[in-house]
Amino acid sequence: MDKTYILPVPEEYQVLARELSKQSGKIYSKAVSFLKRMNKKGIKISRKTFDRYMEWWIHQKDFVLHSQSKQAAYQQVWTNYVATLRKIQKAKKKGKDISRIRLPYRNKRYNKVVFKESAVHLKGNVLIFSNKKGYKAIVLKDVMIRTTPKYAELIYHHSKKKYYFHVVVEVEGKKNEKDKGVLAIDLGVIHPMVCFDGQNVLLYNGGVLNSKLRYRNKKIAEFQEKLSKCQKNSQRYRKLTRAKRRILTKINHQIRDVLEKYTSHLMGYCVKNGIGIIVLGDLKGIRNGAKHGKVANQEVHQWMFKKVAKRIEQKAQFAGIKVVYVRENGTSQVCPLCGSKNRPQNRNYECKKCGFRYYRDGVGAINIYRKYTGGNLLVVGLLACPTGVRFKEHLCCPTEWNIHPVGKTA
Repeated sequence: MDKTYILPVPEEYQVLARELSKQSGKIYSKAVSFLKRMNKKGIKISRKTFDRYMEWWIHQKDFVLHSQSKQAAYQQVWTNYVATLRKIQKAKKKGKDISRIRLPYRNKRYNKVVFKESAVHLKGNVLIFSNKKGYKAIVLKDVMIRTTPKYAELIYHHSKKKYYFHVVVEVEGKKNEKDKGVLAIDLGVIHPMVCFDGQNVLLYNGGVLNSKLRYRNKKIAEFQEKLSKCQKNSQRYRKLTRAKRRILTKINHQIRDVLEKYTSHLMGYCVKNGIGIIVLGDLKGIRNGAKHGKVANQEVHQWMFKKVAKRIEQKAQFAGIKVVYVRENGTSQVCPLCGSKNRPQNRNYECKKCGFRYYRDGVGAINIYRKYTGGNLLVVGLLACPTGVRFKEHLCCPTEWNIHPVGKTA
């Protein structure tokens, strides 16, 4: 299990960090231009030829970067190049239009700097990031890391206008020694998560999250309208672009904060109640051919179920909890008591055959639970109302057990 520490670069090294980022951008841009030139001439090159050319070119320059950091800069381009070629091949097989699929073509004035394991050294509570032999290294003092990092990335945070190190450390996942209970989760648009553990339904309210998504859509529309009236690359155009980036970054951080606190609260609930298996509904392909109207289509396409599922997987792995997926076709329509199908007309579910009534997303979570366990939930008629979890700024886990795989230290 990997844990990421975000460490600020001291002020005395900010200028050096900027220079390193600029040099990484030069190497990245050179790799892009080389592949563009080869592709224009119709020449297919191998990874070995690419590496040799880039090493020859770098050898002629006087870069401050560590040798491994130089390699990482042009390896990013090759990775993107190969991924694009595969995408083109798949599109050709399916008979799709490939005119919009472009190989890496954008140059970068600044690029992230990768420090591999050989360039990162931990001595007590001091973390050293080495550069080329004979050049000044970046030293971070009083760090709270006790294990030698696997690698680190030097990244510029536009919101803070400073460089930060993202240090990745391998840690052992904590084991859940309690009995393996099962928790089914129905991922929804209105409410991000509705859970059922065999007895209780837990609902994570999506009011705050959806309001932030709507606000983001509103600000994007406002900026796009203003930008459409400006000449591209004019002073006002650049000013509006910077303002748009700043505001959207702030909103995206707020959205991430909601998801992080909700998923952390969920993991705390699982640990506290002895959950060993989390069952998620498989929503793969749900956006394909979505035709529900303008507003509904927008909601479906900005639905962040993959991001929520990924964070649940990462935190569950750290907590020693297994995550499985099951198809959730018809789970919101089947009655948990009699098995008859009923199409819900609103957010409440009512069975026309047996009269069972319950919250629609809760029924989905119950049926996902039934699909995985294969059991009959006759006691479902005695279910209490769902327990709601509403977002607040200081939402904490319902247990003191620490389950944050992404940490921040000063």
